[in-house]
Amino acid sequence: MKKYLIMAIISLLISLATPFLFKNYIVQKPAQLTQSFRFGGPIPFAEQQKLLPASSNAYPLEISFESPMQTKTIFHPVSFTFSFLVFFLLILSIFTVLKSYFGKIPSKRRQ
Repeated sequence: MKKYLIMAIISLLISLATPFLFKNYIVQKPAQLTQSFRFGGPIPFAEQQKLLPASSNAYPLEISFESPMQTKTIFHPVSFTFSFLVFFLLILSIFTVLKSYFGKIPSKRRQ
């Protein structure tokens, strides 16, 4: 039970860190300059609104996630749950494979 709790905490930390890792890219100037962007991965769960530059020379543009303390952020709990579940199952499968591969104890042969 303890190992599942540790995997859940690691998955939670990774899920909360993903909006800061994944960025949005805009190649051309959109019609509306105020856009909503979703951040996070593998399923985006944090949404922020950004005001884009009016100059078409500023594109292509990379949009980064800002701290929820500085910018209004909308969290989508269903997307966050699925993202957490993906990371938890990934870590669980890697742990299981490594445990089965390295955890084999050679048995004594009977003669």
